[in-house]
Amino acid sequence: MLRVPKFMLAALAAAAALAPATPAFARGPIQIQQCFITVPKPMSRLASGTQINYVNRGRQAAQHITFAVGYRNAASHFIRHVTDDGDFAPGTLIQHHFSLYNDVTYAGKHVALCQATMVRWANGTVWRM
Repeated sequence: MLRVPKFMLAALAAAAALAPATPAFARGPIQIQQCFITVPKPMSRLASGTQINYVNRGRQAAQHITFAVGYRNAASHFIRHVTDDGDFAPGTLIQHHFSLYNDVTYAGKHVALCQATMVRWANGTVWRM
């Protein structure tokens, strides 16, 4: 039988307690609920854009949110940015579709990266990743 020293068990327990139980795309004050490339329109092989569903977890309304989205099509790796402008209240689910990646060959819904990189709050302050 393998014996594990007590200090190692305590360290593992402490690390598990500190590890956040958040979705894969949660970073900063904007929590990504879903992020995916939309299927092509009939008779097309190009993606139809990008859907990002997110929640503002900040303490005030956000006015501009910039997202970085990474997608791999059949030929290349891409990371592109898109900014969502509006009045996004805390705790509200926002579901927006963008024309991001509508010019690349569709290679499935899954994105390699999807995160907010900049938020401009209603009071003019800015959060950056």
